[in-house]
Amino acid sequence: MASGHTGRPGQQPNAKEVGPLRIIDLTLGYSHGMPAYGTAWYSQVEIRPLMTPETDPTGHGRRFSQFVFNPHNATHVDAPSHFVPGGKNVSDLEPDRFIGPALVLDLTHRGLYEPVTADDLEAAAGGRMRPGLRLLLRTDYVDRHWGDPDFWQKPPYLAPSAADWCVEQGAALVGLDFLTEEPGDRDFPVHRRLLEADIPILEYLRNLKALRGPTVWLMAAPMLVEGAEAAPVRALAVEGGVPYGDG
Repeated sequence: MASGHTGRPGQQPNAKEVGPLRIIDLTLGYSHGMPAYGTAWYSQVEIRPLMTPETDPTGHGRRFSQFVFNPHNATHVDAPSHFVPGGKNVSDLEPDRFIGPALVLDLTHRGLYEPVTADDLEAAAGGRMRPGLRLLLRTDYVDRHWGDPDFWQKPPYLAPSAADWCVEQGAALVGLDFLTEEPGDRDFPVHRRLLEADIPILEYLRNLKALRGPTVWLMAAPMLVEGAEAAPVRALAVEGGVPYGDG
C-alpha cells in the first residue's frame, strides 16, 4: 500500500511559475493512513492495490487501485445537504461557484483555540469585500499543526458572528485552513448558518501563506459525486495575468 503521510503537509511543490502565471497548490491531499478525526465511525483513509504489475492476469504489467476514504478527511467541499435536510448536494452546485476571484483574509494573529470573529473578518477585508467574491481565510493552522495528536482539539475556529458576516457580505463560498466550528460545539452553528444560506465551505486548505497578494483566481471545483454531501477538491490559486489575480 502507499505509505501514509502523518506529518506536516507540503510534499508536493508549493507553487509553480507558468509564463506570466503563478500557480499555487492549496490542497491537503489524501494518503494511506493519514490522520483522521478520532471517533469510531470515522474511518481511516485506505489506498488499496487491487492489481500490481506482478498480479496482472493479462501479463501487461498494469496497476489498479481502490480508494476508501471519508471525503471530509482532507481538502474538500461541504455542500448544503451536509447539514440542511433537502439541501443541495455536491452534484447540484454550479461549477462557477468554485472558479473565480477570491479575497484572501490574513487572520494569522489568531492563536490556538481562539475565535475568528466578524470584526476580525471586517478588519482583514479592509474594504475589499464585495458580493460574489470567494473568501480564503488564513491562519496557517493546517501547515503548522497537521499531524499533531490534538489537531482537532486546539485550532482557531469561526465564531457564529463570522458566519453571519460572510452571509451578509454575499460570499460565494468560504474556504479556510483551520476548523469551522469551536471544538466540542455539537450544535454546529457555523456550518448551519453558512450552508442554510447556500454557501459551500471549502475545508482543510493549506499553503495560503504562499499567496503574495490579497486577491487571487481560485479553482477549487469538487469531484462530481451524485447524491453526496461533500467531495474531495484539488484547490489551486492563480496569480498574475488574470482578473483579480495580480495581488
